[in-house]
Amino acid sequence: MKSNWIKYVFIIFIIIILVFSIYKIRKDEEEKKQEEAYIASNQEDKIKEIKLGIAGLDTINPILSHNKNVQDISKLIYEPLINLTSEYKAEACLAKEWAKQSDNSYLIKLRENVRWSDSQRFTAEDVRFTIDRLKDTQTIYSVNVQNVVGVDIIDDYTIKINLDKEIPFFEYYLTFPILSKGYYEGEDFVNTAKNTSPIGTGKFKIAEVQPSYILLEKNINWWKKEKEMTLEKVTINLYSSIGELYNSFKIGNLDLISTSNYNVQDYIGTIGYNAKEIKGREHTFLAFNMANYFLGKPEIRKAISYSIDKENITSSIFNSKCYTSSFPLDYGNWLAQGQDASSGYHLEQAKQILVDHGWIERNGTWQKTENYKTQKITLNLLVKASNAANVTVAQNIKEQLGNQGIMIHIIQAADEAYHHAIANKNYDIALCSMTMSPSPNLDTFFRRRKSS
Repeated sequence: MKSNWIKYVFIIFIIIILVFSIYKIRKDEEEKKQEEAYIASNQEDKIKEIKLGIAGLDTINPILSHNKNVQDISKLIYEPLINLTSEYKAEACLAKEWAKQSDNSYLIKLRENVRWSDSQRFTAEDVRFTIDRLKDTQTIYSVNVQNVVGVDIIDDYTIKINLDKEIPFFEYYLTFPILSKGYYEGEDFVNTAKNTSPIGTGKFKIAEVQPSYILLEKNINWWKKEKEMTLEKVTINLYSSIGELYNSFKIGNLDLISTSNYNVQDYIGTIGYNAKEIKGREHTFLAFNMANYFLGKPEIRKAISYSIDKENITSSIFNSKCYTSSFPLDYGNWLAQGQDASSGYHLEQAKQILVDHGWIERNGTWQKTENYKTQKITLNLLVKASNAANVTVAQNIKEQLGNQGIMIHIIQAADEAYHHAIANKNYDIALCSMTMSPSPNLDTFFRRRKSS
């Protein structure tokens, strides 16, 4: 009787295990089906087509265009030898390797598996053709190759670029789009009708060109086969003015716009869209003429730096749409780590530095007697009159430094006179603005001393 009881318990135990196993298997199958359905649903929801816009299209040829929107969108169609990462590090694109052979020569190995969107092979001839066009045509990329004196083709996938002098970080200048020599063979590069739909090596190709739009489709010949793309079409609507483009976005005819307009919200409102901020490369700074009696003294340069509240300028003049910077490479660059732009504003430290070097603040002005002659710190500040924002910045700086006992006279110069003064170093302090090159070369800001 006892053995039968044990047998029944064992059978019941086995049955429970079987029921639980079946339940678990069915539950796992159901969860897998739900997961597959979720993935399939998400894949269906992935965006396959987007609509962009260009105002004032001049040409879709990225080398000839001077339209910033064209330059942004052209990255979908054309590719450079070298790309830059989000941290401004050089990375391989159409060039797979590069090496500096000497102070004025670079050897570049090209990818061998690249084809143009018309299926023709990409070769070294295309690179030399593009560089030649940059040198004999007025383009925004001409400055990238201004020091190139020749391109030697070693073989179909190897070139040697020769320079007229050493260019630090020259690889950063190889970021211009490459065009096909075969496509333009025998054509007037600037005036050919082929500029309405050039071919590229990028992820998209021009499929259709109409007066009101340009249609891009996925380039099946793109060499990055391992990089899956769900986006299949890009429609680029064309507008005669930026106002039309803003209005089209506002009413929902465009999915995405790119703009550097500080006041864009005045045109498109503040609701109904998501905004992504990308820091720009426009850099405004003060240039000191070191030949000036006062600015040749380190304590005065430091006092000026410590006396200017840059946060005050960005908030009061630019409505906090600009950012302060303590160094030209601050934002996003891998070479600038831990920079703190706010650390440069110290009124008391500015005063102490001057006191430590024998300067005396008297009647609201810093002065010092040397060789029986009293010098009061008074400087001219040069600014381009046509740049209204910079004129306002100059006035703000004058007020801030004046409150610290450093007298500033603003000189508003016409464009030609301004550039002439800069070229001839005919200024004390100059308020300058420039679009920063992605290259980490800082020769523009820190002049090299000539060895004796």
